[in-house]
Amino acid sequence: MSELEEAMRSDDPEERRRATSALPSAPDGERGALLIRALGDVDWRVRKEGARVAASVAEDWGLLPELVDGLCQGENVGLRNSALEVLERLGPRAANALLVALPRVPEPARKFVVAALGFAGGAGVEKLAELSRDAEPNTAQAAIEALARVGGDRAEEALRGHLEAEDPVQRLAALEGLERLQAQVSLDALAPLLGDRLVRRLALRILGYSEEPGAAATLLGALEDGGAASLEATVALGRLLTRGGPAAREMAKLAEGLSEPVRKHLRTVAQSGRDEARRAATWVLLLARDEQSLGAAAELAADDRLPPVALDVIRRWGGSAIRPLVDASSELSPRGRAIALQMASDLAARAEPAPDVLRSLRAALRALLSSDEATVVAAGAEALGRWAEPEDAKLLLRAARAFPEQVARAAGRALERLASSAPDAVEAELSSVPLDGQLGAALLPAVAALGGQSATDLLQATLNADDPRARRAAVMALPRLGGERAVELAGFALADEDVDVQVAAVTVLAQLSKSGGDLGVAPLRLALRASFEPVIAAAARALGQIRDRASIATMRELVSEGRPGVAVAAMEALRVMEDPALDDLLVEALGQEDEELVKEALRAIAQSEAPRREARIALALEHSAWDVRQLAASLLGQLGTDEARASLTKRRGREGDKGVRESIDSALDEPLEPGEDAEEGD
Repeated sequence: MSELEEAMRSDDPEERRRATSALPSAPDGERGALLIRALGDVDWRVRKEGARVAASVAEDWGLLPELVDGLCQGENVGLRNSALEVLERLGPRAANALLVALPRVPEPARKFVVAALGFAGGAGVEKLAELSRDAEPNTAQAAIEALARVGGDRAEEALRGHLEAEDPVQRLAALEGLERLQAQVSLDALAPLLGDRLVRRLALRILGYSEEPGAAATLLGALEDGGAASLEATVALGRLLTRGGPAAREMAKLAEGLSEPVRKHLRTVAQSGRDEARRAATWVLLLARDEQSLGAAAELAADDRLPPVALDVIRRWGGSAIRPLVDASSELSPRGRAIALQMASDLAARAEPAPDVLRSLRAALRALLSSDEATVVAAGAEALGRWAEPEDAKLLLRAARAFPEQVARAAGRALERLASSAPDAVEAELSSVPLDGQLGAALLPAVAALGGQSATDLLQATLNADDPRARRAAVMALPRLGGERAVELAGFALADEDVDVQVAAVTVLAQLSKSGGDLGVAPLRLALRASFEPVIAAAARALGQIRDRASIATMRELVSEGRPGVAVAAMEALRVMEDPALDDLLVEALGQEDEELVKEALRAIAQSEAPRREARIALALEHSAWDVRQLAASLLGQLGTDEARASLTKRRGREGDKGVRESIDSALDEPLEPGEDAEEGD
């Protein structure tokens, strides 16, 4: 007895499990039999390890017949279950063995082989369709269930054929399979089943996948009938609405005619139960313009359990939904309340609500700012920004200080809006706040919105703040000021020690230059000699967009210096400005060491109309980096000229990297011949 076999006979299950794990590295001989023994072990851990190993070696070891035998025997349930697990993992690879075995399998065991065929994909679907009509009930039942696992048009067709079966169990199994597949079944086929108490609920659920006109009316009729099937009809209506199509449009037209008993049922479902039913009931009620459903809709939306398309239904109500949303909000959870009031605020922005409605909305939004949940406070601040009054400046600033990381930006945007209508109130509050750190960064747009000398003074002071986030925010707010002073302050920020602040300054100078002629061009030119490469690159792109031809000479130097990020930006700028010297610079760039720079040069050459561009790109087919050669091949393929194809053909026979070879073949539309794979590497 070998050491491994001895371990497989150990009383210690952990030792048997380890031995099972080692079987793939064992010599040929008894390892197949030992693996089958492991699949039938008394310990589940050994069986699990055996199933894992068997799934990887069964084909190579020729174990499929033994697995089928294990599936069919009745003495060892553990072995049967393990064999089924392995065959399931093998899927289509086990189909042939199962189909071959079927004729010799004794009747009691056939259902297990049939069940395994359900995991074999389409290879066994015709046999399953045949077996589903078998006279032996267990086999037929197993085949119907297996068809549902296989899926596809043929499986659905076979399942539909059982809707008129005499055996009620088969009808039930067929319906369960069709629901699992989300198959469409005609109203004519389902109509007889809707009166069958055994299958009525399933038939209603399947109707939810219909696209036929009449499906919605049928489901609403089931709601009117009441009873236990009402919940299934509700779920089906939700499915109709999710899928859209004619049935969903029919539902939208019929919804407003819902009777009060049906509305009452749907309200009950909307408040409790499983999510699918709650979502469906709420959606139908929204279509029916049922004001009592708005609270349920907000609660579901707060947890992302209501699709956006259902919330769009509320928006179609227009101003009529504002008051009910505000009224419902007081009974909701904090997050639900925030959602309801946000929707009310959005509607009010379009509907010009009555003064008393707007007062109620403002009061409710102010109450949100007292929440101890940051997300709720942020939502309240964002929504209140539309309707804020002078006294709200203090509330908004208090909220921002309480939650600087989560709320400050929303409060800052609200204060920015309020600054246009109540500048004195906003300035009074902001003047008492140190504009540093994250809080300062969030509030600076509101500072800029104030305008005037006070805003300029505050922004200038913040450019000396300790926190670079605040300094960057101050720079980004400068365009609101405009004019020479804004350019002066942005130029000052170019000397900041933080690279992000400098890049922000370049961005702002570009904006000011576009809006005010060449106001910011001079400092942008200076930025081309900055210490940080991202700043130089940003300045190069900005000057290119402005088409500052006076900077062309410096741009050429930046390309020749070969710093990848900078050179790429300078090339882009020169291309925008149509510099005639760019062609020579691009050829020069092809000789640089940096791969990304070379690739950018290749792209630029391909987009140009320069003479000999094919020859220049072809030079990169000799580059040491495979990705450069691959890009060159792709670009030449896109050009498609005779010269490009000749260069690709010439390189094809010498190319050693398989991926590049494939790119060349794709460019030439000449796939690799069998056995023609090139060796990896160059």
